[in-house]
Amino acid sequence: MQGNTFTMHFEGAERLELIRSEFRPSSQTTAKPNIAIRGKSAGAFPLYGSFQWTSGVRAVCAVFLRYAISEQSSGVDYCLIGSKGSLAASLDYALSKGPSWIGEMFGATPGGGLYAKRLFRITNPNRKRPGPVALSVNKTLMSGSSVEVFWNGERITATSTLESILRSIENQADEGDDSDDSVSQQRQKSIANS
Repeated sequence: MQGNTFTMHFEGAERLELIRSEFRPSSQTTAKPNIAIRGKSAGAFPLYGSFQWTSGVRAVCAVFLRYAISEQSSGVDYCLIGSKGSLAASLDYALSKGPSWIGEMFGATPGGGLYAKRLFRITNPNRKRPGPVALSVNKTLMSGSSVEVFWNGERITATSTLESILRSIENQADEGDDSDDSVSQQRQKSIANS
């Protein structure tokens, strides 16, 4: 059942950000993919979903990049691992709460559940025991070669460039988060520091 594909479109020079994602479940090989674009709403694209550049979305990108790179090189662990406040914790939280962006990005199962819950494997979900949470792509549902990456309109396949994109995403601070919660937290920090 490895017919699923996920395509990420990044833009930027020093600071890369996802602007569009396309997910095609294997069960929909002839149907249109789930397309989501960056923004609070899909705006001019009413048939698309939308997402904001949050730590949860950055985590999705990091997990898929790690997976694709790990199949080309043994230098990168395919698991995204972290504790409280990490990208791994952000994606774990999103998978447990099911925000609209994750449903719009990956769609639903025939039974109506979030497809993303099948697509990712989690160790220590919701950090119910001490230690970090670890997430990876479910290898039974897709292969690393089914992850496609575009940067400023160019298809990227070189491992070194994929690793640079991964570093850029994992090193971004939450200051760049465009979610309402992040903006609110930034305002609270700035008020507290004045």
